[in-house]
Amino acid sequence: MKSFHVIYMTLFSAVSGFVAPTIPSSSMPMTTARSNTFVVGSTTEALSTDEIATIVETKCDSGGSILDENAMLASQNFPVSPQTLVEKAKAALIKDSGVLDPSLWAENFEFCAPYVGPLSKAEFLDAADGFGIYEAFPDFDNRYFGFTVDPIEAGRVWFMTRLRATNDGVGLFGKKEPSNKTVVLPPQTYSFLFDGDGLIRELTVGYPVDRRQGTTGGLGGMFGVFYGIGQPLPIPEGKPYQLSRRFRLFTKLGSLAGRLTNKNKE
Repeated sequence: MKSFHVIYMTLFSAVSGFVAPTIPSSSMPMTTARSNTFVVGSTTEALSTDEIATIVETKCDSGGSILDENAMLASQNFPVSPQTLVEKAKAALIKDSGVLDPSLWAENFEFCAPYVGPLSKAEFLDAADGFGIYEAFPDFDNRYFGFTVDPIEAGRVWFMTRLRATNDGVGLFGKKEPSNKTVVLPPQTYSFLFDGDGLIRELTVGYPVDRRQGTTGGLGGMFGVFYGIGQPLPIPEGKPYQLSRRFRLFTKLGSLAGRLTNKNKE
């Protein structure tokens, strides 16, 4: 059985004719429709959404509210407790997100990264026929932290990574010698979605949250790893994001308009 990151790299290296897939609506996790309420202290307001009741701890002066997470988690009535969900998430990571023990996955398991997926359990495992990422990066370390249970989506556990790795093992993509370069990815958000039986329904990976950090220009996942050691994949998705010309022009025009407005106020 190949490791999770071997699978991830294999998926990302299939660049011939690569098109970022569209996620079909039928593949999204289902929620149960219910009559919901919005609660602020003793104030209750009816909602017309499929989310659970929003319980507010503090109303911000502007921009929204700070949720009462404990109260919302309790209102979910999910079969698995928040503490147990976090424990299960950490146990899955010990088994390389379940790749080393697929019994941790539900039958309807799906994997989804920014440019890959969603993939079924079979598709995900079938992709494990490529490289040896841990042989290329002997010190490969995702450095997981920040585990939290989602108060809105029942069963979802979010956590973060700060991946650091050095290509001082074997070379990649047919190269005989390693690059001996160290790559540091920006902080990324990952998640597991557990079902009522405590099995993993979804695994999401590779979503950067601050493009200014790390050594990859904000690029996450294995795309970022390859770019960070000087071997980017030959596709636009394999390079750091760049603003379009139209967006840059729009920004300059907006800045100019702002300066003119301020000048007229003087």
